Amino acid sequence: MAMGVIFTLLALPGLFYAIIYQQELTQSLLFIIFESNIAESREYIQNYLSIKVSLIVLVYLICIYLYWTKLENFTLSANKKIIMTVSIIALVFFSPVQKMIKKHSLQAFQSSVHRHLSVASPYQLVGAYIDYLDEMKQVDANLSLFDDIQLLADLKQEQADLPSTHIVVIGESTSRLHMSLYGYERQTNPKLESMKKELKIFNNVFASRPNTIESLEQVLTFANQEHPDLYKTKPSLMAILKQAGYKLYWISNQQTLTTRNTMLTSFAKQTDEQYFLNNARSQNSYSFDEKVFDPLERVLNNNDEKKIIFVHLIGTHMSYQYRYPKNFSQFTTAEFLNPEIPNNHIERINHYDNAILYNDYVVYHLIQSLKAKQIKNSSLVYFSDHGEEVYDEDSHEFQGRNEAAPTLGMYAIPFLFWVGPDEALNRHFNDRAILIRQHDNADFIYTYLDFLGISFDGFLPHESLINQNHIEDQIMVGDPYGKNLHQLKGTASFSKTH
Repeated sequence: MAMGVIFTLLALPGLFYAIIYQQELTQSLLFIIFESNIAESREYIQNYLSIKVSLIVLVYLICIYLYWTKLENFTLSANKKIIMTVSIIALVFFSPVQKMIKKHSLQAFQSSVHRHLSVASPYQLVGAYIDYLDEMKQVDANLSLFDDIQLLADLKQEQADLPSTHIVVIGESTSRLHMSLYGYERQTNPKLESMKKELKIFNNVFASRPNTIESLEQVLTFANQEHPDLYKTKPSLMAILKQAGYKLYWISNQQTLTTRNTMLTSFAKQTDEQYFLNNARSQNSYSFDEKVFDPLERVLNNNDEKKIIFVHLIGTHMSYQYRYPKNFSQFTTAEFLNPEIPNNHIERINHYDNAILYNDYVVYHLIQSLKAKQIKNSSLVYFSDHGEEVYDEDSHEFQGRNEAAPTLGMYAIPFLFWVGPDEALNRHFNDRAILIRQHDNADFIYTYLDFLGISFDGFLPHESLINQNHIEDQIMVGDPYGKNLHQLKGTASFSKTH
């Protein structure tokens, strides 16, 4: 009886969430719950605890009670008990044991058990809290490491008009090879093309690595392909911006509570306020990027004198069919595609191009939201963390990312600015020749600080994309820890001197 009551009560949070949002309660959502304070939790419950929800929960409890009262005691023979016990244990642990034997690792067994039971009540709550504690332990360790890093010496910023509001939009898995803004034959960027004259569109920017965490470890810090561990010894972009007096926000539609995203969560936690919006358990689920609109609008309305808002989209991440609403399903045939592409690849390309089309709408909306505030000292920069190969190579057989077999599509990313009427900010783009510079986005930290007029002891002007002293980059790809860097095929060769 006591076990029945415990199991019933621990299942209530999942039921409550399913009624309100029509989806399962996930560990990512529980991460947010554990992060909330009592006041926030009380406000949330008061907001959603309607009569309808209360009645459904009441009916659920009554049904459980009635079912329980109808159960009759029964006994099993010793042999049947053994058979049932062994069968249940075999069903639960067969796959984990198989993985343990295959990988010769007890950790593989534990991870498999944890993953399979993480969706079942009551383990869901217990497992989520274990994950939360482990995640926060690693995040705290990262933040402690960041806190121990000395701030930049002799940091200065040119006097800027106040208020000042800037947005950094980080896309996901978006290749400029599939963007009509960059010459793709399909019209995947109607919105951005409609305001093309207002944009500073860079045509030759490349990601340094084809995976989110590894890429952003370089984009948001001084790390690069030659020195990939500099993020451990030099301050991050967020730390520098705070040193310069900006209030920082992080709005994310990426999953939060995953082992892979620990470093990303650590970067987000360096900002003053965070909004984590993607509560899905799997990447293969719907969490449209328009979720970022409302929190962005609230932050834009805050009366901070100097603020920078990081918006991290899920963009065009696999699986592509989950990245756009049905009304953006515009590409459904092989029209405008290379006739040499096999028919069995057409559907996936269409999904990707539809995701690009929706991403166009999202980025356009973000620009318009900022533009509507009519803030003189304002800007939005958009780039993708990396690209994606979607059957663009000559063989037309590969889709995805593989650092060991790099292609242009995996690294060729969009990079653009929208800038408000401030003359000092617009002056950076007077020379249109900068738009075709070949550039490694691992140096984004130099570009962005240069754009904001922030200087410091050790600033390298030749690493800034918008600086008159810029030296074009040779695009070196591969795992920097494997010492196998090589030039990306299809890019120009430069003998860069520092």
